[in-house]
Formats: sequence, structure tokens, C-alpha cells
Amino acid sequence: MAKERNISLDIIRIVAVLAVIMIHVSTLFVGAEDATAQEFFWGNIFNSISRFGAPLFLMVSGALMLDENRVIRIKTLISKNIKNIVFLLLFWSVFYGCIYSIAIPMLEGSPLNYKDIINAILLGHYHMWFLHMIIGIYFITPFLREFVKKENKQLLNLFFKVAMITQFSKPIVKALSLIVEDASSLLTFIEQFHLDFFGTYVTYYILGWYLTNIDIQKKGLLYCCGIISLLLTIVYVQITKDSSLAYVNSNVFILLYSAAVFLALNSFGTKYVPSMKIKKIIEVTSKLSFGVYITHVVVLSVFNKAFQFIQNPVLFILICFCSIACVSFAGCFIASKIPFVKKLIRA
Repeated sequence: MAKERNISLDIIRIVAVLAVIMIHVSTLFVGAEDATAQEFFWGNIFNSISRFGAPLFLMVSGALMLDENRVIRIKTLISKNIKNIVFLLLFWSVFYGCIYSIAIPMLEGSPLNYKDIINAILLGHYHMWFLHMIIGIYFITPFLREFVKKENKQLLNLFFKVAMITQFSKPIVKALSLIVEDASSLLTFIEQFHLDFFGTYVTYYILGWYLTNIDIQKKGLLYCCGIISLLLTIVYVQITKDSSLAYVNSNVFILLYSAAVFLALNSFGTKYVPSMKIKKIIEVTSKLSFGVYITHVVVLSVFNKAFQFIQNPVLFILICFCSIACVSFAGCFIASKIPFVKKLIRA
């Protein structure tokens, strides 16, 4: 008998992919050198709020792949899970490489750079870093499953503490080193221990399982930390105009904010009892999340070429976001009805 879908995780997937779209839309303002003060301000607001996108996706994977009640054989993990992701990575890398390194330069009359073509295919488009990363995470999943268990709650608590103190503190120390020169020595000191096991994405992966399976006694505290972390991120970027340290997933503020959002959505999904029709809509939409994630950048590129910026940045961001989300979901829904194509979007 097939296991019933976890509606909480379906809701989290949907929110995650919407957040990723908003990040890429609002980056048009945050990353633009000629952005006005108003454009940068609203770009920063929307971008900061959406920073939980990729962490949520990874935490959902952790909640599923580290589930103690789920039997995962190493042979199946390699021949099915990893093999499927590798196939998708290769296909979409070639797809985006052909579009941005061959088709567009030819249409613009520019000479082809074969080095760029090879790099584009090997490295993938800018948003495909997640596929490379998740393949690596899947390879270490059998090892993580040996200690990620409810009986090891205290050990996992220690894991998170070490990760936060060492790995997730690095962006904060780097930011301080811009003001206090001696702070860079602390970063060098931390890095000398080579605590790579407590890495950014491994932590998110385990955290997804933890927040799903362990009863959090002080939810209010985590929510407060999440809100404060979001506000500090917004204020820091607004003052310094530098998002390179504030927006990274290895920032402790992004970790706390993402954890709070995941916990809130999971708690909501656990208590929410939708009608069968709504439940089916959530399930179908969730299944389209990968396809939307992998294809929305094409829609974004077309939108940027076809439409001119309007003077109201809030209205522009919202129109752009809603248009790209709707077109991406609609396109993937249609693609999900085509036998072979649906495998490319994992619908």
C-alpha cells in the first residue's frame, strides 16, 4: 500500500519554488548597479524575505530521505535517485548551454566561444547549482542515516551548535573583518580546523528531518529568532549595499530564518485539513515544483526582453513575479501530460 503524501512537505515545496522565483525577480534591482534608492530598497525587501527558497527544498529532501521509517537501499539510491538527478542535470545543462551559449549568440551575430559552451554544459546554468549539490548530498545519505535518529537527539543538538558556531558564523566574521581588520584572524582560526562535516547543506538536510520528527519545545523562540534574523539581513544590506555576505545560505541569519519558516509551514500543514479537491491541487502543484524551478529562468529572460520596466518597483516586481509563476506552472502542467517530457520535469 502506497504511503500517503505528506501535505506539509507539499506546501513547503510550493512556497520554496515561489520564493526562488521571487529571488531571481528581485535580484534585477538588488544586483543592478544603476538601481535607484527606491528600487534597491524594495528589491532588498522582497529578496531578503524570499531567502528561504533553496534551504526549504533541501530540508524537504532531508525530511524524506532521512526518515527512519523509510527503507532506502544503497543500490536503489544510486540506481534510481542519483541516476535520475544526473540525467536531469545533463539534459538541462545541455539545454541551457545550447540556448545561452549557442542560439542567442548566433541570433545576435556574435562569434561562438567553444570554451563558454563547454563550461556552460559542464557547470550548468546559474540556478542549477542545486542539482550538483543534491547529488553530493545523496551520496552521503547512507552515512547520515546511521546517526540521524530520534535516539540521537542530543548528538544532533551538538551537531547544530558546532555548525552554527563554526560554519554559519563565517559570513558574520567576514562582514566584521570589513570594519575590524583583526576579525579576519578569527576566520582563519576557524578554517584551520577543517570542520567540513558540519557544512552548510548537510546541516540544512539534517535540520529538515529534525524539525519534522523532533518536538520543538520553544517554537516561539525560534520564530522570534527567525524574524530578528530577517530584519537584520534587510538592515545590513540596506546600509552596506552589499548582499554577497548577507544572502548566502551559510549565513546563520538565513539558517534561523529558514528554520523558522519551515517549522511554521510544517506546523500549519500538520493541522490543516483540506478538502479532497484542495488536497489534489496542492499535490499536483507540488509535483510541478521541480519543473518550475528548472524552467522559470527561461520565462524570466523572455519577460525581461518583452516588457519594459515601469516606474513603480513594487508593482513591477509583483507583476513580474505573478506572470513568471503562472506561466511556469501552466507550462509545466501542460508538459506533465506528455509521456516523455514529464520525466524531464519530474511531474
